[in-house]
Amino acid sequence: MVNTAQSFKNKIMSNKCSRCGKQRVVVKTKKEKVGNSYIISREMSCPDKECQKQVEKVLSNEAKKRVFIKSEQLKREEERKKRIASNLKG
Repeated sequence: MVNTAQSFKNKIMSNKCSRCGKQRVVVKTKKEKVGNSYIISREMSCPDKECQKQVEKVLSNEAKKRVFIKSEQLKREEERKKRIASNLKG
């Protein structure tokens, strides 16, 4: 019987940069216990600093766009609720 933890350690993990395709490197590793399990999270980064800056810029713009879309969605929902309430009163 193969130990799953040991087989996981033996696997070669590939994590390539989405922009340039270089192998990403581990910047920070965090291990925390949740219940009876340990969760390991790793922060990965492109070894090319200029490329990483561009990736972070794109991710930041995407995050801003998601926040904007969510706020617009909430505004439309509030407007729809007000229209429904005014139609029920009138």
